[in-house]
Formats: sequence, C-alpha cells, structure tokens
Amino acid sequence: MKKIVYLIVLLTPLFSCVGKRSAERLAGEKDSLSVALAAKDSVINEVFASLNDIAENLNAIKVRENIITTAVGNGEIRKQATVQIGEDIEEIDRLLQSNRETIARLERSAARLKKADVKVASLEKLIGEMSAQVEAKDAEIAALRKDLKKLNVEVEELHTQVSGLGTEVDSLNRAKNRLEGEVKTRDDLLSVAYYIVGSQKELLEKEIVYKSGFIGRTLKINENRSLDSFTQVDIRNFDEVIIGKRDVVLVSSHPAGSYEFVMNDNRVFSSLVITDRDKFWEYSKVLVISYK
Repeated sequence: MKKIVYLIVLLTPLFSCVGKRSAERLAGEKDSLSVALAAKDSVINEVFASLNDIAENLNAIKVRENIITTAVGNGEIRKQATVQIGEDIEEIDRLLQSNRETIARLERSAARLKKADVKVASLEKLIGEMSAQVEAKDAEIAALRKDLKKLNVEVEELHTQVSGLGTEVDSLNRAKNRLEGEVKTRDDLLSVAYYIVGSQKELLEKEIVYKSGFIGRTLKINENRSLDSFTQVDIRNFDEVIIGKRDVVLVSSHPAGSYEFVMNDNRVFSSLVITDRDKFWEYSKVLVISYK
C-alpha cells in the first residue's frame, strides 16, 4: 500500500506536465485555425467586393452603349455627336480595362481559396464567364471604333457638302440680288416720263413742236426734240399736271378715257388728271401741253 501511494506521488507531477503541454498545443492549433478562418473571410470579402465592382462597371457600360445606340439610331451625325460617341467609347474601354484588372484579382483570390481547401468551382466558372464577357465587349468596342471612324468621314463629307451648298446659296443670293437690281433698274427706266406745259410760241422756239397740216394749224411733237426743258417724273406716283390756262391743247398722243381735263368756274383748265396710268403712257412717255 505504501508503495502504491509513493508511486502516485511520483507520477502526479508527470501527469500535470503532460496535461499542460496538451492544452498549450490545443490553444496554438485554435489560434492557427482562427487566423486561417480570418484569412479566408478576408479573401471572400475581396471576392464579393470585386464582383460588385464588375457589376457596377457592366451597368455603366450598358448605359454608355444605350447612349451610343440612341444617338446613331436617331441619325445624330453632327460633329459634336461623333465627339461624344468617341468619348463614350473611351469610357467603355476604361471600364473594360478596370474589369480585366478586377478579374485578375479574382483569379488570384480563387487560387488562395483553393489552396485553403475551399471549393471554388462555381467562382472559377463565374470568372470564366466574366472573362468571356469582357472579350466580347472588346470586340464590340473595336467594331464601334470602326463605325465611328466611318461616321467621322461621313460627317466631314456632309460638312463639305453643306459648305458647298452654302457657297451655292451665296452665289444664288448674289445672282438674285443682281437680278432684282436689274429689274428695279429696268422698272425705274420704264417708269420715267417727261412733261412740259408751255405756250405755243415757246414750244415752237425750243423746237419741241412744229406746225403741220392744212395751213399749219396742227401741232406735232418734234422727234428730235431736246428734253432739257422737260420735267422728269416717275409715272408710278404721278397723276396730275397743273395747267391754269385757257385754250389748252394736248399735243402728245394719249388714249381717250385715260385722262381728263379739269376746268374751273372761270373756264380755266386748272389741271390734267391721269385716271389710268398704264393706259395713259401706253403710246408715249412724253406729255406736251400747249396753250395760246
């Protein structure tokens, strides 16, 4: 009995030492596991953050693509529109480059998770799909750049055509103004007439008229007369000639019904009134009135 008690006394410190070492080993393993789990959580958080960045970029790309599609669909090929489309394409390219960098981070994260014995098959599949999406967008960007280059050429051609049309319009306007000027000049010339009211003696002396007919009783207008003594008028706003004489004779030829003499109570011809301008000046643009 004493031997057994003595043996227990001897072994007690040994058991105590062994138990202490086991507890320390378990605590160390627990700490290592906690660190590993924390690392896995960090990687998983990075994965979700990367996926969120890619989703946001894809939404931004979709918005830019819709803007370009709308602009082209509406036929907005003004120079300003092509500049905006070019800027949108560059922004899409930048977003795609950002996605490529994010996918590269995802691939590294997947490799770390795989090394930590975390199943990443679904993540690897998602990364592959995103990579394929980026490649497809790259092809679309290349096609858009090609279309934009063609569009720029078309816009320049249109600007050239518009410039040419502007030159033609300017030329036509100048021709129109010239023709209008010529028409006005012609109308002004056609609207010029001359008149004179003078005594028979005065008109004969100035060789504006001459006597003709039986014993020279009829006055005729001299075709070689000078117009220096005449008054020039614009027939478009000339309707009346003031006379104020008796025994008046209308020497020049004017259609009946296109004029009338106005006589006052003293039997003096106060004026000749033109009642039909076009008809009155039809035969002659020279009006000669003689009195004795």
